[in-house]
Amino acid sequence: MYKRQFVVNHQSRIDDFARSHKISQKLLKDIKMKGDILVNGMHQTVRYELQQDDVITFIYPKEDNQIPKQNISLNIIYEDDYLLIIDKEKGMACIPTRSHPSSTLANALSYYYQQINLASTIHLVNRLDKETSGLMIVAKYREIHDLLCKDITHIYRRYQAHVQGKVENGIIDKPIYKDGYAMKRIIDERGKQSVTYYQSLAYYDDLSLVEFELKTGRTHQIRVHMASIGHPLIGDELYGGMNGVFDLTSTMVAFVHPVTKQIKVIRKTGLK
Repeated sequence: MYKRQFVVNHQSRIDDFARSHKISQKLLKDIKMKGDILVNGMHQTVRYELQQDDVITFIYPKEDNQIPKQNISLNIIYEDDYLLIIDKEKGMACIPTRSHPSSTLANALSYYYQQINLASTIHLVNRLDKETSGLMIVAKYREIHDLLCKDITHIYRRYQAHVQGKVENGIIDKPIYKDGYAMKRIIDERGKQSVTYYQSLAYYDDLSLVEFELKTGRTHQIRVHMASIGHPLIGDELYGGMNGVFDLTSTMVAFVHPVTKQIKVIRKTGLK
């Protein structure tokens, strides 16, 4: 059972204390109804007035994981009591869908959680396309997911891929729009603001190895943006890339840990 414990440093009602520690009203209601709130080991309501040096414990409801378990190997780069960093392989979908009902990262995580006796569902902080490999952050609990996802732009992300043609350095700031049910995204003023920074690392055989930094995290963002400036990713059939091996990879994630407040910087090894 997941719980968070705090030492109170000033007088406050429990609901106000929870809000100041970024526990949402909805989550606090779930804790109240399906978990528990203890002050110095005794159950209390959210209206209870906390005093300095009280020890308050929020006991979170057990999470019900409905995703089928599959014994699939995971490449875990980092793990602590609150989150995981996974190096996802190319060709693995993140979650079960109609077109990919099994053998997903979520199925593998469900099995792993069973092995370590973790009663939680799957909380992916960032997602990667099926054919994109590399680093993904997985929160072990709902609260950790909420804290990390309050502003996803605070999670620093780098990627690498080979693109067509000779590329210099630059910034692409173009809105990306999803038109109806089509998988393909387009550049359109109706879309959401999307910003990609790019830097050329190498050039050979009319290909550039490019590093990307995302300010926003739209679906297919790198692929759409690079195609829009005439440099589609190699092997990207959806956005007009020439023949070759599609190799978009999430190479680095950096963020402030939501509990320890330490800066975590995780890099993928074995890059070109």
